[in-house]
Amino acid sequence: MLSSSLSTLVKHFKVKISKEYPLKQLVKNIFAAALFGSALLSSAAMAEHKIGVVNVEGIFKQMPQAIATQQSLSIEFKDEQAAIEAMRLAIAQDIEKLRKDAPTLSEAQIKEGETKINQARVEFEAKVKPFQEKVQTRSKEENDRLLQMLNQAIQAVATEEKLDVILDGKSVIFVGPSLDISEKVLKKVSQIQQ
Repeated sequence: MLSSSLSTLVKHFKVKISKEYPLKQLVKNIFAAALFGSALLSSAAMAEHKIGVVNVEGIFKQMPQAIATQQSLSIEFKDEQAAIEAMRLAIAQDIEKLRKDAPTLSEAQIKEGETKINQARVEFEAKVKPFQEKVQTRSKEENDRLLQMLNQAIQAVATEEKLDVILDGKSVIFVGPSLDISEKVLKKVSQIQQ
């Protein structure tokens, strides 16, 4: 069977070496034939394995644990976020007030207002950067924990279904419903306790 498909392949890609097909074209045709042949061989080898596809990103967004974690993080950082937002609004109001009052203010008063705004901006940036880093660190910790739970669920479903290969849905162009195990994984991960 393999030799007959190779001979068909050779006939299909048979190339006459002449002025019409320079060496560059010949190399392209040989490469295409090799690629086609490897595709045939790999598809025959893949037929022996059971494959499943899972939409990791979609499941991650739907996980009850992820939703609860997101709410928990929002509550954890609510006060700091509100303080930073209040600082931002105060700076915006000071800028608008200075802009509005500038025609009636002396140059010294304008400079004083600009200095005050610049100091407030420096304080604001000094608070924002550590806050963002803290939020990112906590989010990463929680995401790592959730990804471990998701991986545990994927492995459990793979074992139950006796699957040899699991592919991420983002790397697959099309998957038939019989290969998509996303719902099973979501159900399994929903049963895992935090």
